[in-house]
Amino acid sequence: MKRTTLSLAVAVAVLALVVGIATLTRPSAGHAVEAKPPRQVPIQRADAVCPQVAAMPGAATLYTAVTPSASSAQPGGARLAELADATKERGKLETVGKPAAVNVETAEVPALGWVATGGFAPGFTAQSTTRLASGSGRGLSGAVCQAPGTDQWFVGTSTADKRKAYLYLSNSTNVSAQVDVELYGKDGQVQVDGVRSLNIEPGKTENILLSTLNQATKIDAAAVHVLVRSGRIAAAVRDQEDNMGVDWLPQAGLPGRQFIVPGLPGNATDVTLTLFGASDTDTEVSIELVGKASTFKPAGHESATVKRGSVLEVGLGPITQGESSALKLTAARADVLVGVKVRRGTNDQGDVAFLAPTPALDGKAVFADNRAGGTQTSTMMLTAPEGNAKVRLTSTAGADPATSDVEVPGGTTVEVPVPVPAGATQFAVTVEALPGSGPVYGARMIAEQVDKQQMFTIQGMTGVREKVALPTVREDVAITVPQPKGAAK
Repeated sequence: MKRTTLSLAVAVAVLALVVGIATLTRPSAGHAVEAKPPRQVPIQRADAVCPQVAAMPGAATLYTAVTPSASSAQPGGARLAELADATKERGKLETVGKPAAVNVETAEVPALGWVATGGFAPGFTAQSTTRLASGSGRGLSGAVCQAPGTDQWFVGTSTADKRKAYLYLSNSTNVSAQVDVELYGKDGQVQVDGVRSLNIEPGKTENILLSTLNQATKIDAAAVHVLVRSGRIAAAVRDQEDNMGVDWLPQAGLPGRQFIVPGLPGNATDVTLTLFGASDTDTEVSIELVGKASTFKPAGHESATVKRGSVLEVGLGPITQGESSALKLTAARADVLVGVKVRRGTNDQGDVAFLAPTPALDGKAVFADNRAGGTQTSTMMLTAPEGNAKVRLTSTAGADPATSDVEVPGGTTVEVPVPVPAGATQFAVTVEALPGSGPVYGARMIAEQVDKQQMFTIQGMTGVREKVALPTVREDVAITVPQPKGAAK
């Protein structure tokens, strides 16, 4: 017998043995193996892209990052580098539980990316905060550094003459990305030039002045949609209103019908609500204010009607009347998207911040950048729209933490100062709901008084990503045996 024939015979015999065992051990339909739930394991990598800072002479940008606690015993690290050249390192996070801060005092900073691995990945959070004390673009502008994605909305920007809004598209991955940019105004989708099937190479960033997308049309209130056809992109929008304030717009999230927008300061001099009809049906949106004592419909602004595919701007004025508040919005018949612009101060002595809906706190939320000392303050605004809520704030600068427990009565908003670790001027804070707490939403404001000028930035509270679900697998040689015709699966 030839060697090849012998090998084939042995292979056939082994296969027959395996099939025979599988046939004998196949579970019957009445004895199916119960599926086990997925295992929750710590994530192994976290990516966070900090958007490019455009030319701003006299500005300084602080890049902060923290991994709040050791949820994984694995070694690891976190480093900050330029997207265009990963060998150009800008900073490191050295220790879990101790925030890192990298100050860059140049007029322009390229897009930077954090990569956290191993034990530094679970809960990793980063932020960039730019400070400019005078001139055009004056104010505090803060952006939570984001992981790249494929579908991102920004609601509440503008291409009006007094506004200078830029869209930043950064590719932090190692493959090219193809992107479509859509722009919407009060009359629906706006025809745009040069941003269909836009190709962005790895490590590159495209900066787009939104007013150049259609120079014939000025849009007072706009929604921007970044749709990635292939690859992934980190998108960001920075909106500047002459010398009357500047900040980054947070992502608006997914279309829906019920939203909480926390973080309206009590001393807001003007609040503007922007709604986008994200469905093919017009809808009425109920507007409620969750204030210090109760939830109520503000007089004259009880509701608004949003047309499908269009943007509606609702001027609410100084609606908070000295009480930190949140907006509670309910769409009646169709999905919408929401953005809010908040102003403190007046004219060139004020500043602006942009808000978006946040989810109820699930697990823990982390703010990497908080300030104290001099005229700098950090304030937490917490809202419990349904039942009573109770949270714990834990601030750390690397040594002894400072903690504070906060109770929020149902249907109200509570404003509290963030606890400050002894001697700290910059620190991180973690927010956790305590057992028995009802749903809680929140935002943190950093504020600074420079002469008579009020500068501030606000970031919403979202839960950090610490674990990932892995499906449970088991060995089953029965899969080698075809199911009999008509057998139960």
